[in-house]
Amino acid sequence: MKTDELRQKYLDFYVSKGHKLCASDVLVPKWDKTVLFTPAGMNPFKDHFLGNVELEFTRATSCQKCLRTGDIENVGRTAYHHTFFEMLGNFSFGDYFKRDAINWAWEFLTEKKWLGIDPDKLTVTVYLDDDEAAGIWESDIKLPVERIERLDEYENFWPAGAPSDGPDGVCGPCSEIFYHPRGIGKGGDVEIWNLVFTQYNRSGNPPDNLSPLPSKNIDTGMGLERAAATLQGVDTNFHIDTLRPVVEAAAEITRIKYDPDSDTGRFLRRITDHVRACTFAIHENVYPGSTKAEYVIRRLLRRCTLEGKQLGRSEPFLYELVPAVVTAMSNPYPELGQSLERIQNVIKTEENRFLEKLDEGLVRIDKLFVETTNSMINGADAFDLYQTYGIPPELIESLGVDRKFEFDWDGFKEAQDQHAIDSGKGDKAVMGDFGPIDQIKKEAKSTSFVGYDTTQSVAKVVGLVCDDVRKDSLDANGVEQLMVLDQTPFYAESKRPKM
Repeated sequence: MKTDELRQKYLDFYVSKGHKLCASDVLVPKWDKTVLFTPAGMNPFKDHFLGNVELEFTRATSCQKCLRTGDIENVGRTAYHHTFFEMLGNFSFGDYFKRDAINWAWEFLTEKKWLGIDPDKLTVTVYLDDDEAAGIWESDIKLPVERIERLDEYENFWPAGAPSDGPDGVCGPCSEIFYHPRGIGKGGDVEIWNLVFTQYNRSGNPPDNLSPLPSKNIDTGMGLERAAATLQGVDTNFHIDTLRPVVEAAAEITRIKYDPDSDTGRFLRRITDHVRACTFAIHENVYPGSTKAEYVIRRLLRRCTLEGKQLGRSEPFLYELVPAVVTAMSNPYPELGQSLERIQNVIKTEENRFLEKLDEGLVRIDKLFVETTNSMINGADAFDLYQTYGIPPELIESLGVDRKFEFDWDGFKEAQDQHAIDSGKGDKAVMGDFGPIDQIKKEAKSTSFVGYDTTQSVAKVVGLVCDDVRKDSLDANGVEQLMVLDQTPFYAESKRPKM
């Protein structure tokens, strides 16, 4: 089954179950200061889960563009890790709960009208104490007990370990579905779906820190690329029909034959992933920079440029891969084509900037080795090279092995964590009240859009914000301020910076 067909089938299935079809939200949610990029399918619906908006619908389905860098070192190395990916999701806001969520997931996976996966090749996991979910798998789905595994809170709870370790807030058990392509017990199993049952509010420390929510919700997700790899019978997401052509294009541009099992194959997969992520981010006007989201894009591009250097490319080449990405993603995201030339210009400019000082960075690595006297590469110094020149730590580590050096990963991680604190927030999606906009949302619920009927209207000011602080009146000092109205004829649109 083609990836585009899978995406459409999923959305059609949940629309047939009464869900509202919602388009993917932006990759860079500037309205949500708790994240740099949209990290999960549920993120655009946080206000629905929290009751901060008037619910026009209680069921939704979407295929959301996501970007995470928490597992960046695994990209290209493993079969399933990405920075940019698409997440298929179905959501219930106080509507259906575990029984429907489980039954519909099974129906979509196994019915011939939909995916038609052999049910004998599927197993599930549930949270250790979730007798309700386990009972539904047994009674409704007729799944044998030996194919239902109970796991602890670090495996089958969202957020992982929440009952013991937090954070406080909305949480709940989950149930994961695994596909065994070679048969159960024969290896190669893949997690293809995660059903999250948000039914508690966590507050304080155990044992009595989980209170039932008055409104129970469903947040389920299936990674599009991983599910496509399963259905297409390939051993890695990078070999599905929408990604393999980009990998091959990267090989052609770098003049390297693609060998999946080689180091060069890993480089080409990572280049494919990172350029795809940057293409989508730059389309939304996130340009390489030194802080927050912009820094992430710079980091991705510079990693690719360095790996191109290792493949023998000493001139810009990443920008040449953008057309292949745009072509591969043209069916669900045709708007990318409108930004193709701009995206290429941004990437080429960043490549040139990095290449101008890359040789200096490689010299610094040699100097670091010379100054290492105790057989341990200093982690803080390595992070400085990573931050300044974009030199990945695993490359420094691998180069050090030849000199019989060990790598100070603890020191590197400590410097990295401190940098994350200093420069912005990480990838983790959190639900709750975090600032004045959230407070205004709770009070006002919504802003009515009247632009279809008129180009001007009388509106009531329901909130004023300046420097992330709620104000009672406008500041007269000429600083940027935010005014929230109860209705508006203006359509929200991002402003595209000039090149």
